[in-house]
Amino acid sequence: MLEAGCGIGIDGFHFATAGARYTGVDMSTSAIELAERRFAIGDATGDFVRASVVDLPFEDESFDLVYSHGVIHHLADTQGAVDEFHRVLRPGGRAIVMVYHRNSLNYFVTIMLLRRAFVGLLSVPRAIGVVAKVTHEDIGVLRGHRELLREHGLRYISDHRLFLSNNTDGPGNPLSKAYSRAEARSLFRSFDDVKLATRYLNLRTYPGGRRFSRTPAARWLERRAGWHLYIDARKPIRTAISS
Repeated sequence: MLEAGCGIGIDGFHFATAGARYTGVDMSTSAIELAERRFAIGDATGDFVRASVVDLPFEDESFDLVYSHGVIHHLADTQGAVDEFHRVLRPGGRAIVMVYHRNSLNYFVTIMLLRRAFVGLLSVPRAIGVVAKVTHEDIGVLRGHRELLREHGLRYISDHRLFLSNNTDGPGNPLSKAYSRAEARSLFRSFDDVKLATRYLNLRTYPGGRRFSRTPAARWLERRAGWHLYIDARKPIRTAISS
């Protein structure tokens, strides 16, 4: 199996210790070094390669499974990454990928409504402490948003891509994208048997949010409006052409 964007090997370690012949790819040298150390300490076996997921250094049809969690929605060429997954998979091979879900509670309510309102308040003197108390957000993170507001002015709030990118993975995150189910299917149009599922509501800043997230009602809601959109797709199996 290949993990595209392995980070420090948290998921990869579980795959490897469960018996997978694991290869992890990441652009970060420090992440690769930490992943290798994690595997060594845990006595797990795997290979790590520093490379881009849009230009994978592997032969065609090299893997049975490609796994990528929360990576390709940060790339300018997301489609290029999906095409590379298709290329390196064997016929019948499986891709399991997570991207951010646009038609979600987190996108429409938390990010585009509430976070916009709270970030706007940061322009008010001494408001940062009040916002931190209400949202339980880290003061350092809020200061980062305040600096972006000072740098870009109202454009920081009105520019959809700019605001989304800095309000998913923190201030300074260069790019984040979110996909509808239809757009996710389009990304994986070269695959067969594409299945979609949503999970995770991201309620950590809401009062009682963590407690609610463990309830049956939350599980029902996350299957419809979860923030993480999982794509489970198979590469078509070639069939011989009869003469």
